[in-house]
Amino acid sequence: MPGSTTRNRLLVIDDSPDFQVLIKSYRQGTNFSCLCAADALQATGIAVREKPRAILLDIGLPGSDGLLLLERLRANAHTHAMPILVATGQTTPGLEAKVRAKGAVAYLKKAIDKQILLETLQQVLQESAHATTTHS
Repeated sequence: MPGSTTRNRLLVIDDSPDFQVLIKSYRQGTNFSCLCAADALQATGIAVREKPRAILLDIGLPGSDGLLLLERLRANAHTHAMPILVATGQTTPGLEAKVRAKGAVAYLKKAIDKQILLETLQQVLQESAHATTTHS
């Protein structure tokens, strides 16, 4: 994936330290760095301040609803254009359609395969870069 590490930051929003470590290990050998947040308030602050290239969002967050956070990130002027990939272990019927309708660009089921995550992330960022240059 082209670009420098500082421009290729992925914000992982998940309350599981094990999942955060797993995603950090997946990015080894790539030009991505990871920022992590365990809750909605922390995640919003990091997203606005650090401006990651993409966000990997868990739906089940403590004290918050990941769907509500997805809506808030889409409504925020600082984060509305960031590609958001949803990662969840939930098996609720219709959940994928629901998160896509709220603005997620990808839906991944946990346990996430490394190759699938990296390929999806690369595709999402290419589409995002293309959309940015098309609308500039």
